Amino acid sequence: MKAYLFNEENGLYEGETFEEADMLKYEEGITPVPPPDYEHGQVPVFDRRENVWAVIPVSIARQLLNISTSESTERKS
Repeated sequence: MKAYLFNEENGLYEGETFEEADMLKYEEGITPVPPPDYEHGQVPVFDRRENVWAVIPVSIARQLLNISTSESTERKS
């Protein structure tokens, strides 16, 4: 079945794949819920707690990426 990938740390949409339905519950960062349509300058973000997608501006997505990157760097130090 078609499945949708998202970053586990920040929920940002990462693309599509195909996966066996029974394997989805064992995989992190993957959902059968399709992201909504979005326009140029926007990106879907998945909320695992609510099991829904939201669409946010790319400028906010960049901030999420910077936060995730700096947290990952701090953990490695």
